[in-house]
Amino acid sequence: MTTTTTPTARRGGAAPVLGVLFGVYLVLLVWLVLWKLQLPWEAFQVQRSLKLVPFVAAEGYGASAVREVAGNVVVFVPFGLGFALLRPGWAWWRIASLAAAVSASLELAQFALAVGSTDATDVITNTAGAAAGVLLARSFGRNPLAEASRST
Repeated sequence: MTTTTTPTARRGGAAPVLGVLFGVYLVLLVWLVLWKLQLPWEAFQVQRSLKLVPFVAAEGYGASAVREVAGNVVVFVPFGLGFALLRPGWAWWRIASLAAAVSASLELAQFALAVGSTDATDVITNTAGAAAGVLLARSFGRNPLAEASRST
């Protein structure tokens, strides 16, 4: 009796585990952006603002705080890191474009749901964070998931 080894079995199950962890991260990301890690019905506070000029003060809104900008970068680093590991063949700009689309969607959801401030700065800094995550993943020099997919 011969046994065949599937790519997942050769990887030791790393891809499914990473996929689940990435899924949990995405759920937490949505919860963080939309409801600031509070329960939606407890965090309900109608707030709808739109700031289209990034980084500078706009009518009624101050300039983006350094702490907030840094936080936006940091919170999207796992996005770039996760996608770079799960999709090693994707170019960095493709992952950054996806991050920009996800970030813009979350910002639009904030506006539509009236649960926060919609700010162009957030989309830019979130995209930069995802790009930094891709660079971090590629700086490791070795991606076991990519190696396993090449060996099939």
